[in-house]
Amino acid sequence: MKLCLVALAAALAVALATAAQITAQPRTTAPPPTVTVKVTITDASITMRPRRAQRGALARFVLLNLGKQSHTFKLGHERHGTGSQTGFTKALRPREQSVHIFFLDYRGKLPYLGALPTDRSKPRMKGVFTIF
Repeated sequence: MKLCLVALAAALAVALATAAQITAQPRTTAPPPTVTVKVTITDASITMRPRRAQRGALARFVLLNLGKQSHTFKLGHERHGTGSQTGFTKALRPREQSVHIFFLDYRGKLPYLGALPTDRSKPRMKGVFTIF
């Protein structure tokens, strides 16, 4: 009888330890928060709403060129090869729309601008996107 009780107590202890380990594990299956950033480009300015987002979010940049000329939108810094990528560049024809998905794993300020030489001289063709 004592042997049955000891075996039952040991089985119960193993079951409780396994259940405690299962509930103590972190839950990593939740998707990251998503933010939609609308970027409107005209021949005179670039407008971005919102201009800040939380680190760890998945940003959906919706680029829309409403101008009569082609424009190139550049966000952050691009490095290829052994460097890291903290931005992107996208060329848009007149009346063209593009969607770019970007994971915000960098905390800080990312400059944005119209990358063409004719756009760089216009003060409203640049700004800062903040990841906090």
